[in-house]
Amino acid sequence: MTKGIILSGGWGTRLRPLTCTIPKTLIPVVNKPVIERQILLLKSVGVKEIVLAVSVMADDIKRYFKDGEDLGVKIHYTDEKQPMGTAGALKLAEYYLHDDRFFMLNGDEIINFDFHEMLDLHQKSEALGTIASMNVEDPSPYGVLIVDEDSNKILKFQEKEEYDPPEGKPVPMPVNVGVYLLEPEIFSYIESNRKISIEKEIFPHVANKQKLYNYSINGIWRDVGKPYDLLEGNILLMNSLIKESKDKKENLIAESVQFEGNNYIIPPVTIGEHVILRYGCKIGPNAVIGDNVYIEKNAEIKEAVIFKESFIGERSKIEKAIVSNNCRIQEGVVLRGNEEALVILASFVEVLKDVQLITPDNRHITYCHHEIVRSNLK
Repeated sequence: MTKGIILSGGWGTRLRPLTCTIPKTLIPVVNKPVIERQILLLKSVGVKEIVLAVSVMADDIKRYFKDGEDLGVKIHYTDEKQPMGTAGALKLAEYYLHDDRFFMLNGDEIINFDFHEMLDLHQKSEALGTIASMNVEDPSPYGVLIVDEDSNKILKFQEKEEYDPPEGKPVPMPVNVGVYLLEPEIFSYIESNRKISIEKEIFPHVANKQKLYNYSINGIWRDVGKPYDLLEGNILLMNSLIKESKDKKENLIAESVQFEGNNYIIPPVTIGEHVILRYGCKIGPNAVIGDNVYIEKNAEIKEAVIFKESFIGERSKIEKAIVSNNCRIQEGVVLRGNEEALVILASFVEVLKDVQLITPDNRHITYCHHEIVRSNLK
């Protein structure tokens, strides 16, 4: 039976201040933590046993998922006491994964594609490892795969610092999306008790032996390393889930949502459980609103993500922003980012009445958890 491992460590420094109070892999994407989305994808292909390789804020992750029973899977945990790299973290899980093939996922990727096809390709090719890839116009920020088009074998696995584009100009190439399907033999390539990168040290070696294959995904992928990636990834996944829905919905709106009076919903929009919208609200396009959010009358939200249990005051306007959980946005507040920079509020931030936070250039406006914002910033 195919198993799974999700690497769930890392500080998420580029996502601060959001990750000061929430582990990076518990950051919500369309109202579910990013690794919960990954667990459900693994479950859809028959995976019933999953290892979460945790380190930073490990107790928060364990408290959320427990033994996995609520999701219908069995979850084991390994703890990195010090950074071990991607291969080192995998080696710590050998006890749970030594007896069958397994998926390996980086826990900070927003993904949605057919794992069944990847599994079929892997089994037919008799590969030691299969790497999921996506063609991108500019591959320079990513690990690049040099693939033989006839056999689908990966001839070279190059990390971003090794890739040298022809004539110095980026050309479309398949890049590594952080999803692997591996045979237990991979453990024989990894030394114990040493910090090792599977991408930099193990995969190039396996590729040289012609045991590594490529699977080009037909779906979505976005790394949630930076705030704008998180916003765009939420919108990307929301559109993908709407497209997959059987009842041709334009939005993802929970049945428990309470609309008080007339509201204007501009697709696509996601609204979570037990949200209350007072009359005259204008929501969308591209808004994701978490569970138990209260939105006062005549508020406007678009191109934004609101985490759970926040309060949005009357006549507030939110655009190009990420508002974390349990924030309080008072009456008449304006939060407005732009095409390069966002307004980002960490957990439990309060923005006082009529305050305006408007990004002036390409620098994010950020506030750490439990701050009270009293004055304008433009």
